[in-house]
Amino acid sequence: MNQVLIQLIYFVIYSVVFLVIGKLSFSESDSLSKFFVGERKNDEKRLFFTFVGTWVSAATILGFTGNVYHSGLSVIASSVIPWFIGAGLLYLMTDRLYENDVLSIPQLIGKKHDSKFLQTASAIFMICGYIFYLMIQIKGFGIAVSSLLNINYKVAVFLVYLFILYSSFGGFNSVTKSDCLNLIMLSVSIGVLYLVIVKNVPGHWFLTDQTVHELIKSKGVFENQTAEIGIFVYISMFFGWGMGLASNPQYMVRILAAKDKKTAKHMILHALIFLCVLYFALTQIGLGLRILFPQLKNYCSADDVFIYAVVNLMNTPFSGFFLISVIGACVSTANSQLHLIGCMLSYDVAAQITKRKMSEEQILILARVFIFIGGTAALILSVNPPEDMLSFGADIWGLFSAALAPLIYGGLYWKRRTKAGAVGAFFTGLICSVLFWKMDLQIYWAFPATLCAAAVYVVIPMFEKKRGAEE
Repeated sequence: MNQVLIQLIYFVIYSVVFLVIGKLSFSESDSLSKFFVGERKNDEKRLFFTFVGTWVSAATILGFTGNVYHSGLSVIASSVIPWFIGAGLLYLMTDRLYENDVLSIPQLIGKKHDSKFLQTASAIFMICGYIFYLMIQIKGFGIAVSSLLNINYKVAVFLVYLFILYSSFGGFNSVTKSDCLNLIMLSVSIGVLYLVIVKNVPGHWFLTDQTVHELIKSKGVFENQTAEIGIFVYISMFFGWGMGLASNPQYMVRILAAKDKKTAKHMILHALIFLCVLYFALTQIGLGLRILFPQLKNYCSADDVFIYAVVNLMNTPFSGFFLISVIGACVSTANSQLHLIGCMLSYDVAAQITKRKMSEEQILILARVFIFIGGTAALILSVNPPEDMLSFGADIWGLFSAALAPLIYGGLYWKRRTKAGAVGAFFTGLICSVLFWKMDLQIYWAFPATLCAAAVYVVIPMFEKKRGAEE
């Protein structure tokens, strides 16, 4: 049977299953609590799948693996380690976060600082960040679908637009169900691909940079030395991927959605164990592809290496299943972010600025309208996507670190917080991010930007206290 026809069958089956999930979940989201956080009654199994599914995005599957192919194990220090430290911070804040009876993280920020302005402003900021981050997921989907169905990239990205819209309309329950399906498929695909790599690089189940260098050299392939990155850049990268992840509503909402604190903590721990295995496999796949296809480094970007190499390495009916799994990983992250865009625009922006109190039904209708608007904006932007998913994603999360980390962690842990300090920190984070991003620094720009915002968050209340004492 024709290979493209087989892959089209995979796509049709996946589409039908996806439509059924969305249809069944639509009627389950008839209240704000159900639509936003699944009534906070979710068990560990469901939360595990949606937490990992949201985590494993195009930046992980395509960006991380492609960068390992190009740069080796050093990529772990600038991405995976910060990610895991950020998840550790989420674990530590679980108790305090869960105690707050809120539907969204902007609502938490506004409640802790007694400021509707901060609730609305932080929501608008998060929405903008998610729309730009959605470009990564849409790009990944477009690369996979264009290879799967042999169609133009722009046509392919329009398909993901329909996927993420439909799965997001059903609210939190729809997102979690689709995440479960996508993660199971991805796990099978990564496992099979790792075994294929081991088979094609005999005698090496554990690859290192040195092993890769020696095996490539034995083929007579000349390699240019990769420029080394300073230790301070690696450390400061935590304030991109790491602190950005630890300040990210898409993960904190899953903590809020748990049926109790214990469930939320177990979900994070088990997710990290699973992710350790996943990143080991992806790292070995990236290094293995470097050995098998060394010539790709000269004409393939990091984001394109993975799909290209896998399609050529696994020219079998299973390659279609694998590409569908990559598509699922992109959809799982995209629909969670689009779901949050709709929730925040309706609940934290529209419902706060209108003079008339809105009913739950009106807010739910607005949420779905804003999901459509947010998805359309991301689709338009993704026509000209960023070249490197991993570095682009780090910059988006760096903005989250600078503008949101002081407000979220200060709101949960610092009793002397004030509204003025929080407002000052928010805008300081935004301004410093713009200034430092343009500078040629020896450290990652989000590090000083976050420190400046945190300093303002602490210093302004001190001045307020001193002035009050003088008066």
